[in-house]
Amino acid sequence: MQNPIRSGSRHFALHQLADGMFTAIAENGGAAISNSGIMDLGGKIIVYDSFLTPQSAMDLRQITENMFGQTPEIVVNSHYHNDHIWGNQAFTPETQIISSTRTRELIETAGKEEVQWYLANSAQKLEEFRSQYQNTHDEQERGQLTLWIGYYEGLVEAMPYLSVRVPSITFNDRLNIYGSKHSAELINFEFAHTESDTVLYLPKAGIVLMSDLLFVDCHPYLADGNPLKLLNALNVLKQLDATYFVPGHGPVGTIDDLKLFIEYIEFCMETAQILVNEGNTNDDRIMKLKLPEKYVHWTMSSFFYTNIRFLCHRLNSASRD
Repeated sequence: MQNPIRSGSRHFALHQLADGMFTAIAENGGAAISNSGIMDLGGKIIVYDSFLTPQSAMDLRQITENMFGQTPEIVVNSHYHNDHIWGNQAFTPETQIISSTRTRELIETAGKEEVQWYLANSAQKLEEFRSQYQNTHDEQERGQLTLWIGYYEGLVEAMPYLSVRVPSITFNDRLNIYGSKHSAELINFEFAHTESDTVLYLPKAGIVLMSDLLFVDCHPYLADGNPLKLLNALNVLKQLDATYFVPGHGPVGTIDDLKLFIEYIEFCMETAQILVNEGNTNDDRIMKLKLPEKYVHWTMSSFFYTNIRFLCHRLNSASRD
């Protein structure tokens, strides 16, 4: 079983999965937002994903150095979304940043455009979410707003000194990394969650760090990828010999969480197909959809409706081609 450890950071909680293997699970209201991993391969420390902000990543780096007496040699960027890579600058120049070739390209193009948008809009978005929080008494909604308040508070703090550090090493398809105790395999999937998503598999420890190819107890964001290719990737990963499947968002998962996530995507696709067949994909119809009981407690419920809109648009566009 995973073993929670006091991290000393307000941004994340640390959990030990195996000897020298830890995951940092983002705390609601903090500025990490996504999950990370710290893996000791034996004389070689890998960090997987660097959070949304440099301040949360600095906590991660300091904890890593305190535990292992050395700075991480490698930081892996799973994909280009800001909540997984904007902490890169917190690591020393000696730490190599690794990603797929396509992820690096996206960080340098779409990622840099993102910086300008957040620089211009973060303060305003923060006030909007604070206002929404004050004007609602629904506890589930308040919990979700707390996440966004932490997100934009972290960005407002970071923006004056944010510098997006791009990967210095890239690969295509697969890359093996070896330490004295463990080997790690980076496996890249195209057009699943984004155009390029990399997982980290540690076969001896039975751990798969999946980033946003998996969400646990949390609605995913599907609109930047291809749901069919995402399902294909998940079915490949389901075959790996592993005990822990660490998501990009939510608590540490198991094979059952991976299977449930597959069911969720299939449910969304089937629901969208029904709406398209009815010829009724307007927003009023979508907002009246009811979630099955097994998904009701999941956080970020607004993403469900975003996903259905995206899938309906995708199906309608395909029918016109």
